[in-house]
Amino acid sequence: MNKAIKGLNKMALVTFAILTLPALAYGQSCKFSRDIDFTIDAASARNLSVEVGAGKLEIRGDANSREIKLTALACANTREQLEDMDMLYENQGSNIKIYSEIHRDRRLFSWWRSWDAHIDVELVVPSSLFLEVEDGSGPVVVSGVSALRLDDGSGSIRISNISGDVYINDGSGEIDVNSVDGTVSVDDGSGDLRIVDSYAVHIIDDGSGNIVIEDISGDVYIEDDGSGGIDIERIGGDVNIEDAGSGSLNVSSVAGNFTSDNK
Repeated sequence: MNKAIKGLNKMALVTFAILTLPALAYGQSCKFSRDIDFTIDAASARNLSVEVGAGKLEIRGDANSREIKLTALACANTREQLEDMDMLYENQGSNIKIYSEIHRDRRLFSWWRSWDAHIDVELVVPSSLFLEVEDGSGPVVVSGVSALRLDDGSGSIRISNISGDVYINDGSGEIDVNSVDGTVSVDDGSGDLRIVDSYAVHIIDDGSGNIVIEDISGDVYIEDDGSGGIDIERIGGDVNIEDAGSGSLNVSSVAGNFTSDNK
């Protein structure tokens, strides 16, 4: 995939963040609010898909749980906005989908004049689930699940204690990843990136921001970095950097081979 197409993908993520409900960029007014909560039987579930717009999102895995518990707070600037906001789900046995629903089209101009609306979501899920998340804007925290694929528009990301692979496609915001037993793959637009105490790392593309990679038991592979410093240390396997871009490059304590086009 060439850089032009990658750039368009990043723009699409940021555009999604803006068009869904970009409240966080304009302040988190909450004149009107409503609690939303439900529980889903997940005894047969293997995959969970979560699609949300603006707001905080926290997902925690629980090894003892066979249910998915959602607790959410919908915040809006008007009663009409609040009535148009909800969290829904579809249970298809092994596949469960949870998503936010916002009927903006019924009062479009009212929505565009008043963007201070968001839904903060907290989920407790069985730790055995494979998680696929599409998030518009706002901070994302995920921990304790079997594997994760995250497409995020903007906002900070914190990932920890994942027993399988992690893939992150992010528009902007800081990313912090630790304690991943599989490979961490990242395609990032802008913002600092830190990955520690994990098995392997694959940086597909990083637009701008510093990269820190430490205490990796396997290999580290960086395909393309735009700008910002790169610090890599205590690596149990190989380190291969195809394009380090602009910025400092510091690599130390590599047990395997170190190769770089910028070396």
